[in-house]
Amino acid sequence: MRLTLLRAAALASVLAGATACGSGSSGPSRPAVALTTPPGAASYLEVTGLSSSVLDALSDGSRTPEQWSQVLRVAVDADMPPMLGTHQVVDGSLRFVPQFPLDPGRRYQVRFDGSRVAGWDGGTPAVVETTVGRPAAASEPSTVVARVFPSGETVPANMLRMYIEFSAPMGRPSGVEFIHLLDHDGREIPGAVLPLDYEFWTPDHTRFTVFFDPGRVKKGILPNQQMGRPLEAGGTVTLVVDASWRDAHGLPLKQGYRRQFRVVPPDEQPLDTAAWRIQAPAQGSRAPVVATFPKALDRGLLLRALNVTRDGKAVEGDVTIDDGETRWAFTPRQAWRAGGYQLVALDILEDVAGNQIGRAFEVDNFDTVDKSPNPETIAIPFTIH
Repeated sequence: MRLTLLRAAALASVLAGATACGSGSSGPSRPAVALTTPPGAASYLEVTGLSSSVLDALSDGSRTPEQWSQVLRVAVDADMPPMLGTHQVVDGSLRFVPQFPLDPGRRYQVRFDGSRVAGWDGGTPAVVETTVGRPAAASEPSTVVARVFPSGETVPANMLRMYIEFSAPMGRPSGVEFIHLLDHDGREIPGAVLPLDYEFWTPDHTRFTVFFDPGRVKKGILPNQQMGRPLEAGGTVTLVVDASWRDAHGLPLKQGYRRQFRVVPPDEQPLDTAAWRIQAPAQGSRAPVVATFPKALDRGLLLRALNVTRDGKAVEGDVTIDDGETRWAFTPRQAWRAGGYQLVALDILEDVAGNQIGRAFEVDNFDTVDKSPNPETIAIPFTIH
């Protein structure tokens, strides 16, 4: 009996030692990927099941963002660039924290490749691919395209940009793939929109900027010589926005959008402030001061590149833009006082074809364009009587 107990104790000791060895650095298990969303905090991804030697190799801090994405890559689609974020080893796992919150209802492609880590156990599966996502916060699509600018019926053949405004915040990925431009025969215009990886959104994600390829718009540049301008004067262009573009809740648009413009000859003339008409209100009123322009200006720039000052200080007030972006009205917060004021324009102000104050877009080359971070100002005086 005593011998049996000794043998049992010895066997238990051996098994305990084997179990301890199995839980140490030499016993890697199959990696697993999971999405975690703590209450009141941002979501993050974790890769668990990594050996301590692999975790040590991942903690050396020598990897660039590109090298990190080779180990753990998160993207909206396999063909899209990886999401920005931080990789770190936390609590025995590899964690990825996205720079921007994940959109509810959207699926994300995740790929972990352990073979990119020094010391990876060749007997353990190295690659794990899966999709993750947060549940949609709403169930019925409700977001629509609210407005498109330019808002007029015509656009010049050398138009540089458009703005698409939505009724609610949209998801973060770029919308270029959901935008189509059709010619007068209904055929999609190839290479019209600049295929940028950047996200040209307003901070609230309700306005997206569509950039036309300036290399095709500007004469003398190779793309222009090879393909010509995307828009043809005398014809029409139709903007189509797919309903599959998803909003901030991960839901598609309630409906697609389509709008047709007439294309007029290119505008290659610089802005001339002498042609602007300023209508000044009477003192003691809060009626707006109104500036009208002989042609449509860029709405996005009008909102931030035109202001009213008095004695060198900005006057507080609210701006409205209408009449196809040819009318700018400024309503002060307080009643006008008699005296001199200035309508101040930054020289970055442009029309829809990129022509600036005193300088046309069709300059000799792009290098002659002023790239100063501090734009100059042009002051146009007016008087309140």
